[in-house]
Amino acid sequence: MYTKEEINLIALCSFEELTYKQRFNLLSGLTRNEPDFVKYEEILIKTLGGGVYNKVKDKFFSQTYREKLISKLDGRGVKCVTYFSEAYPDTLKNIPCPPITLFCKGNINLLKQRCFAVVGSRKTPPNIIKECKNAANGLSRHFAVVTGMADGADAAAIEGALPSGKIISVLAYGFDHVYPALNENLLHKVESNGLLITEYTPQIPPLNYNFPVRNRIIAGLSEGVLIVSAGKKSGAKITAGYALEYNRRVFAFPYSVGAGSGEGCNELIREGATLARDTLDVLTDFGLNFNPPAEPELSEEEAEILKIIKDAGEAFAPHIAEKAGKPPFRIIPLLSSLEIKGMITRLGGNRFAALK
Repeated sequence: MYTKEEINLIALCSFEELTYKQRFNLLSGLTRNEPDFVKYEEILIKTLGGGVYNKVKDKFFSQTYREKLISKLDGRGVKCVTYFSEAYPDTLKNIPCPPITLFCKGNINLLKQRCFAVVGSRKTPPNIIKECKNAANGLSRHFAVVTGMADGADAAAIEGALPSGKIISVLAYGFDHVYPALNENLLHKVESNGLLITEYTPQIPPLNYNFPVRNRIIAGLSEGVLIVSAGKKSGAKITAGYALEYNRRVFAFPYSVGAGSGEGCNELIREGATLARDTLDVLTDFGLNFNPPAEPELSEEEAEILKIIKDAGEAFAPHIAEKAGKPPFRIIPLLSSLEIKGMITRLGGNRFAALK
């Protein structure tokens, strides 16, 4: 059950007619739990028009509207964590423009754990995808890993942290949408085993300007940020910028001269970000121990498939099936099992590489 204060904020966030800044101002910088319509009446009427202003005000105080809104969200399995909720993370409360309400699917207890962000470009090189998964896996032993839902580095960070269940994916759109569409299965895995959060109501689509704004939540939630790849202009650099503004630690993978996918990482290191070669560099900086997990047990068939992939370096699923002398449908569950056990990684295009 929600308190009256929480319902006030959920109702306010549901008004598409208001911009985020207008909602924030109505709450006087989140020191109130109920909009100050009187104080901002003239400003809102000028920007929204008298008819829209009165409609918003009437809806806010409508008990029927509130009950319908809460029931609709509850029916979809959406939990709301508002600025005045007990579950709201303290790290977010201290940023300049915190989200008023977090719409959540999954384990909201992760919001109260120590968090660390792992982000990068959609065009992350295959070898860095592998290192990104390893880094997220290692960090998840001490932190909940925070990232987005893009292809490339975000997807790799999710897959690396997913076995621990300590993964938070921050979306730049509402739950009516899936973006990118190819990550739909990954999104459902995070919902089932980790946590999906967004400040947007379900109907809000993935608009371009939502993504950089979303990145402030990734940085704000986290004690530190690891940038695994970034071009000269990239969303990952925007996240790093927020992190520096919020006095968070920023780490970056180093890249060879001329590597476009790492140009932003090298620039961040030149500007003072900490160079990180692996998880150990990050954990040592935080005074934490790195204890590698015990090797998972593999069946004979899993061991055979793993050897084929290791020998090839990278291998397509049909090639693996041919080498193993098995029909393709027989190796699909074996590949999935090896992924879950953290032994291999999917590179895209039905290609696989060994992680260990």
